[in-house]
Amino acid sequence: MPSGDALRVLITTEFYLPFQCGVTTAVLNEIKALEVLGDEVRVLTIGNNKHSFWDEEKKCWYIRSNFPSLYKDSYASLALQDKILEEVYQWKPDVIHSQSEFFSFLFASKVSKKLGVPIVHTCHTDFVSYAIHFTRFVRVWNFFAQFVVPFLIRKASRVICSSDKIYDLIKSYRIKQPIDRIMIGLDLDKFNKTLSKEERRSIREKFGFTDNEIVFVSICRLSKEKSVDQVLSLFSNLDIPSSKLIFIGGGEERENLEREVEAQNLKDRVVFGGEVLGSEVWKYYKIGEIYIGASLSETQCLSYVEAMASGMPLLVKDDPVLKGYLINDRNGMIYNSLDDFVLKAGILASSPELRAKMGDEARKTVSRFSLSIFGEKLKKSFDSAIRGRNNG
Repeated sequence: MPSGDALRVLITTEFYLPFQCGVTTAVLNEIKALEVLGDEVRVLTIGNNKHSFWDEEKKCWYIRSNFPSLYKDSYASLALQDKILEEVYQWKPDVIHSQSEFFSFLFASKVSKKLGVPIVHTCHTDFVSYAIHFTRFVRVWNFFAQFVVPFLIRKASRVICSSDKIYDLIKSYRIKQPIDRIMIGLDLDKFNKTLSKEERRSIREKFGFTDNEIVFVSICRLSKEKSVDQVLSLFSNLDIPSSKLIFIGGGEERENLEREVEAQNLKDRVVFGGEVLGSEVWKYYKIGEIYIGASLSETQCLSYVEAMASGMPLLVKDDPVLKGYLINDRNGMIYNSLDDFVLKAGILASSPELRAKMGDEARKTVSRFSLSIFGEKLKKSFDSAIRGRNNG
């Protein structure tokens, strides 16, 4: 297919609707970006079902789960002979964009071999950081991360990374395929929307926040690799009058956090907002004053970029992944220790003018992450992979 033509793009992923996470959001943003350019996009994922099926509304094939999952909130399958794959073959995608190195990559590889179409693979995961989930299967996980993952990625024609941190990880795998550095795409229109004063006050009141309180916000999966326990610990050391913390999101760590909140007598200062609809999440970045994070497992900084697009200053732990996103003391602040965090939290909390200035700078910084720019860069990567396969 000539470069620039409309493509049929098959996205394979372990994580997709109804499950909400960063990869799901990345897939949804990609679909929107490519469809604007005239491409047809469908998804192949693994579902929690004994039977495979096609979901017309989501434009997704859900392969039946038939294997124990190694990873929380995902499903596993080795149903590589499932009849529903015939529908994928008949659709005849021009390129496969793999978003996971786990079981869904096996299906990407099978479709690629059957149809002779290239795989472009995006690396989302720092596997060393995520090993915290697999303390019961350390040997299995280490073997998979050190040998199986690089082996699978080498089957791709091209590899995409969204940060220097992941670029270094990919290079450590001794990958020889071309690597495209493509920053994440974000629906900026969504986060640029204005939340009325009335609705902002209404949401804050729902959680018990008054107008004069400083609200720290954390929006993410409440899981170990996100270091949400550290977020709570850091906040508990603040002596800022009328300061509150709200966690937005669900996950297996919520019960542990709630127990710790009760043990530290923080119930009047820490709130759990639970999961919210993807279409509504933009509002929750706008109900607070400061976005707080402690994770060192980020690979694409999605929640950080969403907060920045919402005009919210960041206060996050130093991490190489922040390069290209956060300019310290300009569009947010980086901390390296508890004392550093306490000092900078106090500075931000005491100065509405500084928060507003950093918020404006944050919006300017993320303007280059628009879906239109993201879509164009993806198309170039896909076209290069297709040309390479045709000329190979």
